[in-house]
Amino acid sequence: MHVTRADEVLFEIIDATAVLVDPEGRELFTLNPVGSLVWEALAEHGEPAALADHLLPKLSGVARNQLESDIRVFLEELRTAGLVVDRA
Repeated sequence: MHVTRADEVLFEIIDATAVLVDPEGRELFTLNPVGSLVWEALAEHGEPAALADHLLPKLSGVARNQLESDIRVFLEELRTAGLVVDRA
């Protein structure tokens, strides 16, 4: 799985919270702090393993394998919502 943000998604980071508008402009998403970190890191890291490696030092009390698993689930939710797309 290698993803990137969908081009049409509008977003803003406000006080470490990402607020996203879907490509059709119909739905607003507010991400929790960890989701916001993932969203920001997608600019440079598109694979769950790379995201987990990048984010692990910023988070305490989480095992790397659990973090990667949670990231995979989260990215799939973002894909379903049309907020990320598969990258070639």
